[in-house]
Amino acid sequence: MNGRTRIAFSGAAATLLTALCLWPLITPAYWLIQAAFVIALVTAAGLGLRRLAVPRPLVPLAQLLLIVLLLTLFYASSTAVGGILPGPGAWQTLTGEISDGITDMGQYAAPAPAHEGLRLILVGSVVLIGLVVDTLVATYQRVALAGLPLLALYSVGTGLHPHGALWLYFLLSAFGYLSLLMAEGQDRLSRWGRVFHGTPATLAGTTGGNPLSSTGYRIAGAALAIGLLLPLALPGLGTGLVGRLGHGGGGIGSDGDIITAVNPLASLGASLNKSVNVNILTYTTSSQSPGDQYLRIVDLDDFNGVAWTPSEHQVQNVPNPLPYPTGLDNNTPETAVQTRISTESGYVQQWLPMPYPATSVQVPGDWKYEPEGRTLIGDGGQNAGGLQYTVNSLALDPSEDALKAAGPAPADITKTYLALPKNFPTVIHDTAVSVTHGATTAYDKAVALQNWFTTTGGFTYDTTVKDDTSSNAMVDFLRNRKGFCVHFAGTMAAMARSLGIPARVAIGFTPGEQQSDGSWKVGTKNAHAWPELYFSGVGWIRFEPTPHVGFTPDYTVATTSGGTSAASTAPTQTSTSTGPTASTSAGCPVQERRAGFCGQDSATGATGTGTGSSWPTPLELTGLVLAGLLVLILLTPMLWRLRARSHRLRRRLPHGPGGGSGGPGGPGAAGTTAGAPAPRRGGTALELSDQQVLLVWREMIDSAWDVGIPPDEAETPRRTVARIVELGALEEEPRAAAGRLALATEQVLYAPSSSPPTALRQDVRAVRHGLRASARPSVRIRAVLFPPSSARLVRGLRESWQSLTDRLRWRGRRTEDGEEQ
Repeated sequence: MNGRTRIAFSGAAATLLTALCLWPLITPAYWLIQAAFVIALVTAAGLGLRRLAVPRPLVPLAQLLLIVLLLTLFYASSTAVGGILPGPGAWQTLTGEISDGITDMGQYAAPAPAHEGLRLILVGSVVLIGLVVDTLVATYQRVALAGLPLLALYSVGTGLHPHGALWLYFLLSAFGYLSLLMAEGQDRLSRWGRVFHGTPATLAGTTGGNPLSSTGYRIAGAALAIGLLLPLALPGLGTGLVGRLGHGGGGIGSDGDIITAVNPLASLGASLNKSVNVNILTYTTSSQSPGDQYLRIVDLDDFNGVAWTPSEHQVQNVPNPLPYPTGLDNNTPETAVQTRISTESGYVQQWLPMPYPATSVQVPGDWKYEPEGRTLIGDGGQNAGGLQYTVNSLALDPSEDALKAAGPAPADITKTYLALPKNFPTVIHDTAVSVTHGATTAYDKAVALQNWFTTTGGFTYDTTVKDDTSSNAMVDFLRNRKGFCVHFAGTMAAMARSLGIPARVAIGFTPGEQQSDGSWKVGTKNAHAWPELYFSGVGWIRFEPTPHVGFTPDYTVATTSGGTSAASTAPTQTSTSTGPTASTSAGCPVQERRAGFCGQDSATGATGTGTGSSWPTPLELTGLVLAGLLVLILLTPMLWRLRARSHRLRRRLPHGPGGGSGGPGGPGAAGTTAGAPAPRRGGTALELSDQQVLLVWREMIDSAWDVGIPPDEAETPRRTVARIVELGALEEEPRAAAGRLALATEQVLYAPSSSPPTALRQDVRAVRHGLRASARPSVRIRAVLFPPSSARLVRGLRESWQSLTDRLRWRGRRTEDGEEQ
């Protein structure tokens, strides 16, 4: 493969590596295979056209035509002429799919389903980027400029990624671009002719090494390491092109007054299908009603048509007591409840589980209070794991008459909690109007919606349904009548807003399972979502539309009136986790045994403890392995250098073969004595003391190399020391030590017998300290982390590989000769 071909395929590989950041946007991601196939054909076509000396402007045009034909074959073959030529029908099909894909982009959150339009947009975008890259690097030979389209692809992909710019995608993209630059550099150098630089082995071509290539590898490795580690050292600049080493998350800003939270519903469905219920917390309470023991974490008040998410809110220091609940007047019956909660150490959620509405909290650690949702969120990395805290709260018991007589909500409530997207499907509003037909008050409408979901609507609790809360998903949910708490809570809240009732979605836990000692245990299967609706004079109150999960609030089943039958829902709202006797409730026992409560792991931040914790995903495991390999590669030069120094300067060397002559820095390696002839000892092996002298000499040579004084194998030991003393600006003591080392080495190499001094180890340490003292700080850091003398390791590996292949080749020839005889 010549240099130009290597550059072209390196550009294609760089495009595909960068395109991996688009992988999580839709599922399944087999569209990447199509993109790779098209890019490979386009690259091969460009190579063929350039080989035929086609004018350069025509090459990308021909490649663009090939892209159109291939996309027509994949996505519009049924309406194309001959299945591949894009006629009017094919163009109409392609444009229609693109339009559908754009619509899906506005309706679905990542990962979106792999609809035809979305796949066409992704494949077409990646292939067009690949065409631009190929045009720059191969047709017009402007390799460095290829970084611009690759950067655009990376920025768009990571910008749309649900977790931001993860470090793994940066590593892959940067590796692809650096490989492209190195391929271009090798091609450029090959046109200069033979490079006469390096050792005799390199010049002879026996080692296959190139000092310039080694330098390029070191620069590329250092650039990747800096790109990954620099954002960690500069947290005030944000994540930038590289996200933090992990998944994105919410938290408190640097000024401590803004909360920016992620969507807690992101992966609710996955954990519902797990068979293990991992314990999260235990608590004791003074409440006599299980319905008052919902432990609330956070509320989702923003619905943009794609998902329910928490919006940005101001936070403040936790007051004691907490402010009186908004909208609650003194006429509503209330009971003071005290709850003592103990969380497991593996529960790393940033929000604190509490009964609602809490009036005071005694909790250790750094916490902030968000007044709008009356929630507590950890500050400065604080999480809810391993805590013991006490919450005082109110158990509200509003009357049916008070809820029916509730007046209009305040303007600040309606502005936020009645907002719906402009493209909100009319079928959802029409269904809400139909279900609440005959209800005259907001309370009657809310109870009618709850009854319809739990009893009369024919809905089925099913955890296998995708945990999507977009408008389209709501339409599918209303049509298919299958889903779990995410769908019931999100859809009821949206329908309530369409009817003029302020609503939001709350995330937390159902009461859990009562133990024999009276305490309650809450696990991941108890995680739940429910709607909260606002009524003036009472404030925010809970509703329970999910069938066979949790507890129906007493204020929705007390009596019936106005055509609203609420009492019929009471028998079906028994939960399997309320205690030992509730698990055999008559309401859908098969589903309850299968799913328990509407629970989750990752959406609530619970990692669990013991054997119940979930394993990393394949992508996370691959990232961890790659990170470990990267760290190992970066540390290899330093570790090898430390081991080589320890081997050379230790008191005694092992006897037998390889006792210093064959190891790193031994006399048998290239450059042992800076170009001096082999020692004359009548053909016998060196004495043990002579081996030590040569190893100590090697250590001094490498110490000088590490601070920027490379070895010259054409020089004698005395000339080598003179050059090191001059370039290293050695003082009198290290200069004398270097002279003693040179004299001892000359005696070993040339004298009939030698009596080396016993303090050579101290001499080489003195020379090393002198060299480091005169070097710049950056040079000293490089000498430790990336010592240039570690090139001997690469050279040794190459020589070992060459020796192994020579032995295998020799044995193969002997076998063939034996068979012929």
